Amino acid sequence: MHTSLAPAIRLFHYRWSVPIVAYLHREGPRRFAELARALPASRDTLTDTLTRLEQSGVVTHEAGVARPCYRLTSIGDQVGAACVAAVAEIGGTDVLPIALKKWPMLVAVAVGRGASRYNEMKAQLPGITARALALALKDLQAAGMVHREVSHGYPPAATYSLTEKGLRFLPVLDGLCTAASEATRAGATST
Repeated sequence: MHTSLAPAIRLFHYRWSVPIVAYLHREGPRRFAELARALPASRDTLTDTLTRLEQSGVVTHEAGVARPCYRLTSIGDQVGAACVAAVAEIGGTDVLPIALKKWPMLVAVAVGRGASRYNEMKAQLPGITARALALALKDLQAAGMVHREVSHGYPPAATYSLTEKGLRFLPVLDGLCTAASEATRAGATST
């Protein structure tokens, strides 16, 4: 039985969440300026993402300090290795531009877990809109990660499957989603 994708959606809502967590896991606590130099995201994007990661309980910083130092919480530590693995696997590939979007990689995991029809994917991805799912599937097809096949029946029905390229990235992406689920479950039971 697969874990729910909802924790991964909550923890990694912002596109730079995984790279930030991976960087903090590898390098340890860092100041904002160090994060800004290391990651090619805008300052506003980094600020928004760090705020969201704090709200999710993944990152914390020293309050009342002029230059806060961001560090991973216990939840962040639990997902950190999976984030490092995802960044290492995807970084430098042609998949990186779509990996930095919110939904495509989560849609790939849903397809890899057996959701072959549109409504099956939508059911596995709480909060995804019809438009976001359609765009994510288009991005995945364009990247060569997902194959779309249309049946000749009436009405025609489309089914989706991972290509060889999609299957290459599935273990690291599924591992990230599983780590997010386990970390949030552990975080909920420890409070």
